[in-house]
Amino acid sequence: MNVIAEKFIDNHPSFTTREFADALYKEMPDIGRSTIYYILKMKCESGEISRISKGRFVSSSRKDYSYELTDTTRDIVTLIRENYPLVNFQVWELYQMNEFINHLMAKNTIFIEVENMLDESIFNLLFDRYPHVLHNPDIEEYYKYAGEETIVVRKLISEAPSPFGPYRQASLEKLLVDLFGRGISGSILSRSEYPAIYEDSFQKYNINQAKLFRYARRRGIENSIRTFIQEETRIVLEDNK
Repeated sequence: MNVIAEKFIDNHPSFTTREFADALYKEMPDIGRSTIYYILKMKCESGEISRISKGRFVSSSRKDYSYELTDTTRDIVTLIRENYPLVNFQVWELYQMNEFINHLMAKNTIFIEVENMLDESIFNLLFDRYPHVLHNPDIEEYYKYAGEETIVVRKLISEAPSPFGPYRQASLEKLLVDLFGRGISGSILSRSEYPAIYEDSFQKYNINQAKLFRYARRRGIENSIRTFIQEETRIVLEDNK
């Protein structure tokens, strides 16, 4: 029985309770429903699989989030470090969201988020070298002046999750929270894309929910995100299991 279950899980990185049950019924027609539920429960507790929503599971082969930055962004990070080696900043690109959305973004925007008081200095540094650099624009300014590859310099919100990698990339937890902010991050992408973005992120990557909600609480939007997840996605949060 366990061999059949393990073989199914190995061949199905994502599956429903019904799909799992059908596979076991095919090999063992007399197996009871309670036994199937028990097997799933044991697999979850052992860490072999994870329940991401009601009736849906994924094998625990989820990986840490990563994204290959464009050459422009890597050059910007190098430039900042050469001129301001001690500045605290994070970077991310709008192209990153193409992995999760249906309507792909044709133009890229590179976000450079800098600690308070130094964002203007970084803006001046980049403005001398790149054609489309904006300093903390509102959504109207963004659409008016954005080009094929736009650079947006803005203040880094305090207590944001730590960046990762040698190029100080913003974490996926931060990006998911920022979708619900009032600035550009929460305006560029269609709200109808949010459920797919969240479900795909939680299914494919290791999401630190404590980190996500701590940052959401700092931004005053924790309740909004929890309500969204519960009402508009199939994600089962760790504290709701």
